[in-house]
Amino acid sequence: MIPFTSTTFRFPDLVTPSAWVEHVPFMFWLIDALRPHRFVELGTHAGASYCAACQAIELLGLHCSCYAIDTWKGDEHAGYYDEKVYHDLAAYHAPKYAAFSRLVRSTFDAAVDHFEDASIDLLHIDGLHTYDAVRHDFETWRPKLTQNAVVLFHDTNVRERDFAVSRFWGEVSADRPHFEFLHGHGLGVLGVGDNYPKAVASLFAAGEEEHGRGAIRAAFAHLGQVVAHFSDTAHATRRTEATFVLTREEWHRQMEQRGSQITALLAERDQLAARGREREVQSALDRKEWQLQIEGRDAKILQANAQVIEKAEEIQVLKEKLSVAVADRENARSEEKRLHEILGAVYSSTSWRVTAPLRAAKRLLTTLGK
Repeated sequence: MIPFTSTTFRFPDLVTPSAWVEHVPFMFWLIDALRPHRFVELGTHAGASYCAACQAIELLGLHCSCYAIDTWKGDEHAGYYDEKVYHDLAAYHAPKYAAFSRLVRSTFDAAVDHFEDASIDLLHIDGLHTYDAVRHDFETWRPKLTQNAVVLFHDTNVRERDFAVSRFWGEVSADRPHFEFLHGHGLGVLGVGDNYPKAVASLFAAGEEEHGRGAIRAAFAHLGQVVAHFSDTAHATRRTEATFVLTREEWHRQMEQRGSQITALLAERDQLAARGREREVQSALDRKEWQLQIEGRDAKILQANAQVIEKAEEIQVLKEKLSVAVADRENARSEEKRLHEILGAVYSSTSWRVTAPLRAAKRLLTTLGK
């Protein structure tokens, strides 16, 4: 049986949906047992396995440099994904592990030349899972391994589609120290040397004996289920919290929208009230103007009436004067007629005819005297 330390029983800090989460307890155990100086992971995706290793390295205070190599674009087995996967991992990783760890955006082949030979103590291969791809990754990175390095292969217990890690695992582990877990899609643990710390050597020895192999598999499968349940619960809680935040944000958004609508309605009401007051003022002014116009017209009417009355009185006076004049004219005519009658009587009288020579002599003397 292998020795267990308290590190094995910790829960991962990073909670992310992953098939690898069931192997997190073993990653904690292996980091403590192997105590590597350099760890490289080929295919990191959301970071479940890689961050578990970094967590253990930090917890144990190991002097170990870590490198996660991935394009973070996905493949036909993991699926293709957008930039959010990388950005979420980078945002989590940088403040916690940047002192000893790097995320390297690269293909595996392009990154391999940046590592010196015999420099990697722990290699995790979890890229494309076809036979050719897994074999190529192992053979390409084999020179970079130290004499007694350990290599992890995920998905050794998947036998569907064109997953062929199990086939390559059967070949590469045939004559080397190894141990295989069957839970969590399978995890192969391969020793490329023959001199390991006691705990790791005990693991490889148990892999050769059925009873010991079964007990270790059962122990880590149980621990993996506990961590998976913890991860599922934490992830569900996070989703619920995110939904609550979204619901609360939506509520706040709706409240702000309602507030804006109320503010707009109040402003509209104030505008209408102001317009109403303006109209009332204008109406009052119009009424006052109308009243003034009415009063002005009434005054003009009164004035016109007074003028009419005055003119009527003047006409009456003129009429009276005219009546007097007419009466005077009639009197004058009557008097003139009377005088004509008197003159006619005089001119036709005997005395006027007898005195005619005298009047003629008077006119002559008058003319001579001039």
